[in-house]
Amino acid sequence: MSRHLSEYDIALLLKLAPECNSLMCSKSESNFRSILPPVGNHFAKDADDFARRLNGLSQDEFVYLIDLVRCGKEGIGCLPTECAEVLIEITIERVGSEAANELYALYEEGNTCE
Repeated sequence: MSRHLSEYDIALLLKLAPECNSLMCSKSESNFRSILPPVGNHFAKDADDFARRLNGLSQDEFVYLIDLVRCGKEGIGCLPTECAEVLIEITIERVGSEAANELYALYEEGNTCE
């Protein structure tokens, strides 16, 4: 899953977490290599806040993120459980149950943050 964020990825991260003033993870002291884990672990106050942030994305932006997860470029294994549940619920509503089932399976695999 290790990757460099594109300009578009960075724009999405900043849209989801406008308070983000550095692309550096304070815990690992390395650059963010994903979008959803930093939002869920560093910026969202709780699951409701995470949901509010995700619901602020356009349909195209949300589908882009889900597609990144589905193809292995965006990890969700290190999301807090309540944030993963919110992501899956919103995916059901916005993308469909097939995509949500894939996300659930990926989360259950237990991939950790790199």
